[in-house]
Amino acid sequence: MMRDYEPRQPAGRVEDFTTPFCWMAGVLAFMGLFAIWAAFGYVFSLVGAIILRWGITQLPRRD
Repeated sequence: MMRDYEPRQPAGRVEDFTTPFCWMAGVLAFMGLFAIWAAFGYVFSLVGAIILRWGITQLPRRD
């Protein structure tokens, strides 16, 4: 059987979590920016490697 919840006293002061929130927001922003850098950095590295491979294969062979 369910009863309605009635608090016996009003809610008091709560702990201030502003500083931990700001720190974690900064950590998450750093992680997000690092992930974006890693994703786009990988693409640019892959394209660069393909271009270099193509350039190397265009060089004449020395027998």
